[in-house]
Amino acid sequence: MVKKTLYSVCFAFLILTIISSSALAAEKKDSAYQETYQNLLNSFKNYQTAATFPSQSFSYKEVGEVINDILADHPEIFYFQHKNTLIYSNGKIKISYKYPISQIKTMVSKQEKLINSILKETIQPKDSDFDKVKAIHDYIVLNTAYDWTNYQNGTVPDSSYTPYGLMVDGIAVCEGYAKTMQLLLDRAGIENEYIAGTANGGPHAWNMVKVDHHYYYVDATWNDPVPNQDDQVSYKYFLVDAKTLRKDHVWNEKQYPSAASTKYAYFQELQSVQEMGDYFYYSNSKDQDKLYRMKKDGTGKTKLINARAPYFVITHNKIYFSNYSNGGYLYKATLAGKHAKPINKVHSINLFIDQNKLYYTNKKTNKQTSIKMN
Repeated sequence: MVKKTLYSVCFAFLILTIISSSALAAEKKDSAYQETYQNLLNSFKNYQTAATFPSQSFSYKEVGEVINDILADHPEIFYFQHKNTLIYSNGKIKISYKYPISQIKTMVSKQEKLINSILKETIQPKDSDFDKVKAIHDYIVLNTAYDWTNYQNGTVPDSSYTPYGLMVDGIAVCEGYAKTMQLLLDRAGIENEYIAGTANGGPHAWNMVKVDHHYYYVDATWNDPVPNQDDQVSYKYFLVDAKTLRKDHVWNEKQYPSAASTKYAYFQELQSVQEMGDYFYYSNSKDQDKLYRMKKDGTGKTKLINARAPYFVITHNKIYFSNYSNGGYLYKATLAGKHAKPINKVHSINLFIDQNKLYYTNKKTNKQTSIKMN
């Protein structure tokens, strides 16, 4: 009798089974595994509803692991459906997809155009590996909102777990962030790994990247403020070493290369950040969010304003900031942090500039107001 298995797993199970998927794929060099992997990959990429595996030398019970490996290696395949995919002991596989094939082709075409557009927008031909990693990280954080409401309600849609959902809808959960990082880094030629583990006691996903011959971890999800704040990027979990990350992340560390370099540890104090020229202007998370300036190579760190400033924006000659050392009132100062003076007596948050106007939200009333800048 031909046996079959229904390949269906939820995200919580899947994320644990693919912790070291890329490493497993690299180790499994036997021809039966490789043949199964390639047959399935070709079927997925050509939207075929059937595939085969060498049943004489490969058990149908192992095919599910191959599928996990493929999906871990190829985050662009967002349309495969675990449910109703059938694996038979005679070497046949019936593949199920989430959408009609005509729709998948349209979605894949849109995804590819977005990938090319993002890379063209964020990466320049002479960029270093560091520049590429930072540009991709920043794009994801700045153009994505964490799907917090659905996460709290247990109603996260499938799209929020995928690069397609992140790039098209601008909404994702951790798996979507990490898979998009993986996909864009792959296309940019940066060695990287998708990492799955736990953080704060729940399933979580992030990335490992290789920059200048050293490995680091990047957690784009935890670098994106929740609730979402436009134009705000945190770097607390950007290019961190394993020792730093394991303070609040848990994963099978032995499955990955050593990540001991602390070359970019200075990024961890950058909370809210604005870039201008060769400098980062930032709220220093290690000094009560007081306003600092630092060269982009980590040198020349200077405290500009001895006041808590979690919200701020800069122009070519001014800094506008919410002074949390004085009621959150809106202040302005020179780029050197001099001559700071109040503009209003309102607890002001979520600052941004548009067409020579400074916008802020009144924390008490939640109403947005604008003022014309001098």
